[in-house]
Amino acid sequence: MRLYPLCLLLLLGACSDRASEAVIPPPRVPADLLQPCAGYTGPMPQSEGQISDALIAEARGRSCANGKLAAVGEILAVPILED
Repeated sequence: MRLYPLCLLLLLGACSDRASEAVIPPPRVPADLLQPCAGYTGPMPQSEGQISDALIAEARGRSCANGKLAAVGEILAVPILED
């Protein structure tokens, strides 16, 4: 009975191909990084104050999106398997 696990491992090893590729799972990206960032969504600005508010909101939205893109880029750049 002790030889059974040893024989099983030998049989399973004989069934595999030495040149087979390892299946690498896709990297896990947190769900909050996949949510869109809000920019300016209001009506067309009519005054300088409204234009200023719209520009600030749009800059914050772009900054948020660029930060998320950088974080996703770092996640995708990390090698999963190191040889």
